[in-house]
Parts: sequence; C-alpha cells; structure tokens
Amino acid sequence: MNKGILSTIEKAFRCQIYGVKPKRNVNLLKTDRGHWILKGYKQVEKAVWVTELADALHEKGFHHTVQYVENHEGSKIFAFEDRHYTIMKMIDGHEADNASLFDVKKTAETLARFHVAAQGFPIAHTYAYEGKPALLDKWESRLEYFERLMWSIEQKGPQSKLEQLISHQADHVLRDGKELLQSAYKLPLTPEMFLAMERGTLAHRDVASHNFLLTERGNCYLIDLDTVGHDLQLVDLVQLMSRMLLMQDYRMDSFVEAMEAYSNINYLSDTQIWAVHQLLRYPDNFLREVTGLYSQRPGYHMKGVMQLIQMEGKVMANRQRFLNDGERIFQHSPWGHYHFVG
Repeated sequence: MNKGILSTIEKAFRCQIYGVKPKRNVNLLKTDRGHWILKGYKQVEKAVWVTELADALHEKGFHHTVQYVENHEGSKIFAFEDRHYTIMKMIDGHEADNASLFDVKKTAETLARFHVAAQGFPIAHTYAYEGKPALLDKWESRLEYFERLMWSIEQKGPQSKLEQLISHQADHVLRDGKELLQSAYKLPLTPEMFLAMERGTLAHRDVASHNFLLTERGNCYLIDLDTVGHDLQLVDLVQLMSRMLLMQDYRMDSFVEAMEAYSNINYLSDTQIWAVHQLLRYPDNFLREVTGLYSQRPGYHMKGVMQLIQMEGKVMANRQRFLNDGERIFQHSPWGHYHFVG
C-alpha cells in the first residue's frame, strides 16, 4: 500500500494508524480509534452510492450492515491520486457457514430484514421493460459461454483433471440449464418484476456466505453493498438457497426451515416460494464457478472450482430428488397445501 495514503488518512480522520493488513479487495486498519476497513473505488459515483445507501438503510431501521466513518470535514469519501476511498467500522464477527443450518437461518433472517428496508428507492430513470428479469439474461449468457467452452474442450479433448470433471457433468448441466430457461415463461416473474419497479426494491445480488458476519452476541450483519441495485429480491433468495443447499446436501428440510426463517420476517406467498424452488433447477453453482474461472474473473481459482464441481457430483442424486420433490414443501410445512394452477 502507498504510504502516502496512510498519512492522508491520519490527517483527515485525526487518528494514528498502527498496522495495515490486506484482505481480498480491502485493507484492514488498526488505529487508535478502533479497527477500520479501507476500500477504494475508481468511480466516485460508486462510493457515493454505497455510503448513501448505508445511511438510508440505517434510517429505515436496518442497522446490521456496514457503517462508514466521517473525516473531520464530515465527509465519508476522500480522494487520493486517481481513486476514491471510504472507511468502514470493522464488524467483529466470523463469516457464516452454509454447512451450519443455524448460520443459514440467521442469514435468511438478516436478508429478509434487509429486503424490508430496501424498498422505496425509486428508479432514477425510466426504461423500457422487456418482460424478462436481468437474472435470466445473465443465466442465458452464462449457459451460452459454457456451451462454447464445451465445444472447445471436445475439439481438443480434456487437458486436465478439471476438464475431465467438467466434461463428465456437462450433459447434465446443459440439460438442466436449457430446461429451466425454456420453461421460465411459466414462472410468475413478470408480475414480480413490475411489483419490484413499483415498490423501488433493491436486491443485494451477492449473498455469498462471506458477506454475512455473525457476532458472538448472535447478531448477523450483511456487508459489501457494492453489488446492490434495483432488482427482484427473489434473486437474492435463489442465490442464498442455491449456495446453502449444496452444503446442506440438498435436504428439503433445510430449504423449508430457511424459507420459513425468511418468511417470518418478510412474508412470502406460496407462489413466490414455488418460483424460488423452480429457479433452483438452473445449475448456477456449477456454471458460475466454471465460467468465472475460464473468463478469468477475479476471485475464481482452479482449486476452489474443482472442489465445488466434485461436491456437486457427489450430491447430484440428492439435488435431483430435491427438485422432483417440490410438492412436499407445501404438504409438510406451515404454509399448508399448495393450490397453484399454472
């Protein structure tokens, strides 16, 4: 780290820095005013968005998220060279573990509280709604990229153990992905999209377990607001359920308990629950990791991708059973019998 920025921080925030430790895309600062997190942005608009969003969420009663520190001029953003920086108070907690159903239910509750607060944010500009959520566009692009990747692997043959594992599951992944995208028009996503526009709802859009921090007092915090934007909040639920179910061996009881924990705070209709279950047919864990690695996106590494693919292979039968057993969600849960007519 450039030492010049440290002296700038000490002057602007009237503190003394004792140590710096890099972590992911931020730096941890040990100061005489507490432990802080320093994060830089290329665009000032992004820094403005996250700081104003955090303030708005706190005003709306959602306090379990990041809190930004003001400098002596009352600003939460400061420039250094060609970047714009923010400083957050460090949250003393550990990352949620999707293998723990207790952690999963705490994250579901926290996500629900965030969704309650993340309403009433009118869209600043008008746009033509094309009748399809951004999630499906992203999934279509991801599947098309994977098809091109598989064609390349087939032409030259698998060149590594990873490509052997990918090839072994490719037919199953392509079938599930195509079937979901072809039948997506049957899902009640259009009214959900219009409702989201009407209410001005925000979604987090990166509900990975490392973005939930659990403290010793039992509180759960949702962090990293960089990805938050106007979207269907069901997108967050699909992400959360997809990631946790892999670690929960696709147990139906885990899904029911997590959805119940969410719905107790932010009510979900039977139709919404059904839509989430149906969207889980898309093999997003597999496709996200493989396409992320081959497109060289930050944060994707061969070892981690291989571990995930191996895990998906081991629980493939459980996953299929979970997807085929959807009606049991409503027959054996507090929501009662399901009467949806598609």
